[in-house]
Amino acid sequence: MLSYFRNAGHGLSQPEISRAISFARIMLIVGLVCVHFENFPNSAASPIAGLDIHNHPFATWVDATIRLIFYTVVPLLSMISGWLFFSFTGDAWATIKKRMRKRFISLYLPLLGWNAFYLAATYTLWKFHPDYPLFDILNIKFATANLHNYIDAVTGATHRPIGFQFWFVRDLFVTAICSPVLWLMIRRVPYYGAAALLLAWLCNSHLIIFHRPDVVFFFYMGALVRQKQLRITIPLPVVIGLTGFYLSWAGLRALAPYVFEFNGYIGPEWLDVLTRAMRIVGVMGCWGLMYRVAQTKTGGKTGANFGGVAFFLHAAHWPLLAILKIELWPLLPAQTDFWMILYYFCCIGLTVTIGTGLGLTLAYKLPRVFAAMNGGRLLEQTIKSPVLP
Repeated sequence: MLSYFRNAGHGLSQPEISRAISFARIMLIVGLVCVHFENFPNSAASPIAGLDIHNHPFATWVDATIRLIFYTVVPLLSMISGWLFFSFTGDAWATIKKRMRKRFISLYLPLLGWNAFYLAATYTLWKFHPDYPLFDILNIKFATANLHNYIDAVTGATHRPIGFQFWFVRDLFVTAICSPVLWLMIRRVPYYGAAALLLAWLCNSHLIIFHRPDVVFFFYMGALVRQKQLRITIPLPVVIGLTGFYLSWAGLRALAPYVFEFNGYIGPEWLDVLTRAMRIVGVMGCWGLMYRVAQTKTGGKTGANFGGVAFFLHAAHWPLLAILKIELWPLLPAQTDFWMILYYFCCIGLTVTIGTGLGLTLAYKLPRVFAAMNGGRLLEQTIKSPVLP
């Protein structure tokens, strides 16, 4: 199997890679929306642990299983980012320096803008409606917040920002800043470097500067695949096997609270390590499906039409999702598993529809505003050159 991937070229043409990345971006962000649904309002159990064995186990099992399936999102997005960042063949150091500057514009400036907006909007809401349920889950408590809390809420310097999904953008930016070190590792000790970062990730070591270590590990792996010219295609039987295994495992892992004791979302350490490690299986299966579907007519159109708003949807989906959960819950006719699952998919569907609809509207009506909120890129730029960093 290793010989299949080693020194074999990418295995896909440049147009095929472009379609695959555009399609993967939007579909993975939709998956991220599912991950951020969190728990149902009538369940105190964390879906990170698994289902709620006391309240509505079937509905909470569905939530936890989908969440586990889409744990592949951050690793695969990080791999794509690393693959793109290290897509050079000329002067490596000049290119790295240039791309580090570009990442400040495409990643960190939007992070600051979106979180400043969220901070101002939620603070205004708190002034007029301090008992609104949204404030129970924000990363900042306005009643006791100090200057440091407000700075962190916008910058994500030491804690996750108020738009907590931007922890990923922040870690991607920090990883880009560390790219000279990663480049030296790839040049000098490529596989020892991968092993060291893998160990840090499995041990959940934040390496002092990261919110989560999976970003830098999978970014490095994407860079390694690119620089070593490893094959990025996977035989279909292998993809089917990996995907089937991962889906089955996710469904079983969501049942863990029946077998193991959890303190909130904290369970046995070995189970936590296994849950992380299984993401490698999920990433391979997910990518194997993604690049194949992207080459179909439907997949190609999906990537072309919506891949350019993936960053915008990532930025806009929360706290929109949380607000929709709050407002739609009282409308349920009954708190049964059927209505809870319908509520789940309504919240996800509306969040994706509103987020992408708003992004596309801005892209066509106010393109410069959209570009500022979308990492500095206009919609037509993301369509014409989706694989360019």
